[in-house]
Amino acid sequence: MGLREAFASVIASPGTLLPVLREDPGRVQGWFGLSDAELAALAGVDGDSYSFMAEESGAKRRIHLSVGIPRTVSELTEHHPDVLEAFLTTTTLAEDPDDPTGIVRACERLLEFDRMPAATADFGRFELDQYLLLNDSVAAEACRPAPAAQLPPAPPPAQLAHAVEQQLVLSPAVRVATYEHDVTDPEAPVRMPREVVTVLLQRAWDAPLRAYRIGAGTGLLLSCCDGTRTGREAAREADLPEAEALELLERLVSVDIVRVAPAIVHQGRPIV
Repeated sequence: MGLREAFASVIASPGTLLPVLREDPGRVQGWFGLSDAELAALAGVDGDSYSFMAEESGAKRRIHLSVGIPRTVSELTEHHPDVLEAFLTTTTLAEDPDDPTGIVRACERLLEFDRMPAATADFGRFELDQYLLLNDSVAAEACRPAPAAQLPPAPPPAQLAHAVEQQLVLSPAVRVATYEHDVTDPEAPVRMPREVVTVLLQRAWDAPLRAYRIGAGTGLLLSCCDGTRTGREAAREADLPEAEALELLERLVSVDIVRVAPAIVHQGRPIV
């Protein structure tokens, strides 16, 4: 803790902390571990300025949230406005709100907010996963059309059977996540059954991001494609019938969801 955190806390909750700062500054000094000079700097800002900064900070955070998880913010605004307002007016965010990565931090803090409805928070995580994938430069390069792509393309169909005998890894343009509500329901985020679902997100170069609900077994199989196992080993690890799992992996390789792991080169020799 320090002066930065103290300023952020007062800006986040001026109505709560300013009276304490005026009436018992020693308590605030102890809370944040401030020197006498730092305490004087904190107390030297008038209340109107703190209130103005709080409004500005809340407005910026609202914009950041609307960029990262827009449908979640719309759901909160329409059905849980008190939750969103409480977050914007009471939560301390010590990072610089002008930092672009502050979008992700603001979204994460909102989704962890203790007053967030569980289903809405789950949908927010689904939205944030999509935002992160869409803003991942490695994922963008991975789905760039050949021949411009620098990453190796998926093997042609004739090589699929051979491919699954090698070590496999998820494409950088893919994410797999599990949620405790059906975030893929057509009525989400307004209504979502409480049900554990696994979702595969795939970024495409010239099309909207795709979200597929997949079975738990498929999700486990994909989690085993971590670059350390062959397709056959992944099938055994996932406890799936081998023939069925290998056929599924061949299809996944053909649509570039799974790739042959790149060889690691050591002293001029590939290690696989």
